[in-house]
Amino acid sequence: MKEKILLDTNMMICLLDNPVLDAKISNLTKILYDSDKYTIVIHPQALEEARKIKDQNEKDILISKLKVYKITDNPLEITEEFNKLAGCKNEKDNTVEKNCVSYFISNDKEIWKKAEKLHLKDRVLTIDEALIKFKKAEKVVVQTPVFIKKEYLYKLNLDDEFFASLRKDYFEFDEWFRKKQREGKMVYITKTKDDKITSFLMLKEEDENEDYSAFEKPFKPAKRIKVCTFKVADTGKKIGECFIKIMVNEAIQKNVEEIYVTTFEKQDALIYLLKQYGFEFYTYKNTHKSDGTVEKEAIYVKNMRDKSQYPYVQLINQGIYIFPIIPKYHKLLFEDAEGEYQRSIKYTQGKNTSVNAIKKAFVSNSKINNIKSGDIILFYESHNKKAITNLGIVETTWNKFESQDEIINLVRRRTAYDEEDLRRIAKLDSLVIMFKHYITFKNPISYEFLYNNGIVNGYIQGPISISKESMKKIIEEGRSEQIFEIM
Repeated sequence: MKEKILLDTNMMICLLDNPVLDAKISNLTKILYDSDKYTIVIHPQALEEARKIKDQNEKDILISKLKVYKITDNPLEITEEFNKLAGCKNEKDNTVEKNCVSYFISNDKEIWKKAEKLHLKDRVLTIDEALIKFKKAEKVVVQTPVFIKKEYLYKLNLDDEFFASLRKDYFEFDEWFRKKQREGKMVYITKTKDDKITSFLMLKEEDENEDYSAFEKPFKPAKRIKVCTFKVADTGKKIGECFIKIMVNEAIQKNVEEIYVTTFEKQDALIYLLKQYGFEFYTYKNTHKSDGTVEKEAIYVKNMRDKSQYPYVQLINQGIYIFPIIPKYHKLLFEDAEGEYQRSIKYTQGKNTSVNAIKKAFVSNSKINNIKSGDIILFYESHNKKAITNLGIVETTWNKFESQDEIINLVRRRTAYDEEDLRRIAKLDSLVIMFKHYITFKNPISYEFLYNNGIVNGYIQGPISISKESMKKIIEEGRSEQIFEIM
């Protein structure tokens, strides 16, 4: 499980609302953004404070930006002893003391004094201390994923070592597996070159007649997708994100109300991933294990009618930009938009992890510097299609770097560029945009449509800012109304 890093409110406001980041905050977020060990979280009070903003537009924008980050659990009630020592009743002050987060980063001298009184100075850090502590060796590692494919269950070897942990956790797993083979079930898998399974996703569509009496709090009748099995052994290649995308796309296609997953609480990495994409804890059920014991499984549910969560886009008054992208990188970054083109064997085996990821990186040498968290990016394939094909929501941006290695290390698992490309194009002032991929338009928005409707007034050779009204026209042309909530 990743260690949680809580940023001071002032740092978070700078990160979310200032196009020109403080250099130290920028460097810190580069280190923490895609770390395998750490993750930035926000305190529940940050959302509470945002909801007090009087200007509705400003409030909506800030809340949408805050929701990019994981919200840490509420700390336990402040004790009288803590209050006497720290001298205040602020919940943020006991978040570290109660181990809700691993570290709190602040440049507030009063907070440092309280941390010393509570013997927490090693976990309440200044930004300079944090930079020293979290600075990673700038080691460039470009990982190559395997290709995810859909396969009949009966073609898989039940004796594969991959299934050993599932067999241990679930009573009569082998019998269940063979039954599903006979039913002709299909699953999403990845394999090694020697045919060993490295990841596995099985889904089941359920209707209003499904029996949920084994749940401590049974579901109401509805159409749902159950995630029967979700396991990724080949980590670091964003296969889990790809599985999330597959689940969500199937839920949209089948018009179900919810997706749910049952999992043991020891699966903290899976639970963390699910929460990032709108799954919330619902209830428990008892599960019989192969050793004869009974253990509770937690049930996490994603409400597909909740338009505030991925994959839905809230169109408020955020910035909206069209970015051109050449075919070579378009193919690698947006696999879903390439269905009508012949793909090479090298391509279908996956050149880089950006093929799998929902969170992606885009590198541009544009001098535009006012793109912020929560803004919309529309990707325009500039040669073959000459059309807007995909939409992403900005998480964060950087445009000042100390070395090319710093850029490569930051984007290595989420970009269409390989290391050779990056060394050729990346400059120390390149614009790096980290974004979540939300939409591949079923009906790409052509240049002719953009020009004839006054959205652009000439060739798209660099980033173009467009209005909310123009975006509404694009939504209608792209036949993607069900994905948007216009506010």
